[in-house]
Amino acid sequence: MTIDRRHLLLSLAAASTAMLVGPAVQADQVGEALKRVLAARQPIKTMQASFKQKRLIGLLATAVESKGKLTIVRPNRLRWDLLPPDGVTYWIGPEGLAMANQDGVAKIGKSAAGRFATVLTDLLVMLGGDMAKLRKRYELTIQEPDGRLILTAKPKSKKVAKHIAKLVMETTQQLWQVKRVEIIEKNGDQSVIEFGKTDKNKPIKPSFMKPPPD
Repeated sequence: MTIDRRHLLLSLAAASTAMLVGPAVQADQVGEALKRVLAARQPIKTMQASFKQKRLIGLLATAVESKGKLTIVRPNRLRWDLLPPDGVTYWIGPEGLAMANQDGVAKIGKSAAGRFATVLTDLLVMLGGDMAKLRKRYELTIQEPDGRLILTAKPKSKKVAKHIAKLVMETTQQLWQVKRVEIIEKNGDQSVIEFGKTDKNKPIKPSFMKPPPD
């Protein structure tokens, strides 16, 4: 009877300890995974990749497909070119946001961009930056199938959560290279972006990463 009681107490203590340390261990696993991705990205100065983008519009029950090219100069510049018939280019940089189409260039400062600045900047971090920085604004979970990493980010910020339900990013086995991104909006719309071959560390002119003058 004494042995049984001791066994029971030890079992309860072990279960209690597992409950207390479980979330911390999981959080550490997320942090360690993000460190591995950052380490893989550290030697990368520039990235260029073609992509296919499919936007699923819930209310219209239809899909809009686009093709384009992504260019990143780490740590803080992104250029997003949607090829014709879209014919739109977006820039993200320390100065803020800008876009250009056949009608000209429109620059949007950080203060005027509101939630779009936050989401687009977060996408830049997700595609080529230190993703640990996202933990302040998002609840992050990870899966690691076959050496790849799948990150799901659900917004903590109420401003972002009004519009974005979650962001999902999948890497290749190389970790620095992004294979797929999904943007699931609160209204049910969804954008799925699949990237092709990614070139790294090719020279890119600084002027290419900034919008042309008005």
